[in-house]
Amino acid sequence: MKLSKGLDKKNKIFDVALTLFSKYGFKAVTMREIAAKSSTSLGSLYIHYKSKAELYDMVLDSAYLEHAKAWRVTSDPDETLESKLYRFINNFCHFMNDNVEVAKLFKREQLDADPKRIKKLAEKVLSEEYNNLKELVIEANPACHADVTTVLIFGMALNYYETMEFRKYFPGYDDSINSPDFIAEQIFNMAIAGLKST
Repeated sequence: MKLSKGLDKKNKIFDVALTLFSKYGFKAVTMREIAAKSSTSLGSLYIHYKSKAELYDMVLDSAYLEHAKAWRVTSDPDETLESKLYRFINNFCHFMNDNVEVAKLFKREQLDADPKRIKKLAEKVLSEEYNNLKELVIEANPACHADVTTVLIFGMALNYYETMEFRKYFPGYDDSINSPDFIAEQIFNMAIAGLKST
């Protein structure tokens, strides 16, 4: 019973920390705020986490590494290249749609542009997915610039979910086309058309 209660408390701290970090950024959030919003004493919070930086690192690891499994492409020799590319994009769109706070944290990290945290995000969190997608891009078109194309495909999906708050005010906005499957199909169609044209 105590173990379950401890896990619930830890999950609540993580959820609160993720929300605050994604909304205000690392520098603006204090341990006192995290403790208050998660109904934890400040002393108890420091027993679990020695510093805000340690908690932030754990939130990053939890938010990205734990959920990243959902959008990794596994190797299947019988699956077509186009199917693998679509599945990767579709999984990523579903991941971003289901983890809005993570999408916001991506955006916040880009805005803050702290070299240390950005480097961790790139090297320890996103590099495997980046390399998986890059391999698919190279297989689809060895003549294209694989790094640029890979970043553009990632960027299309990220940008769609990072701009959720203001794009609903664009002329002709229709909430019914916001399904991750529909968005993935549009990104895939643009990506595959671009790969075939270069």
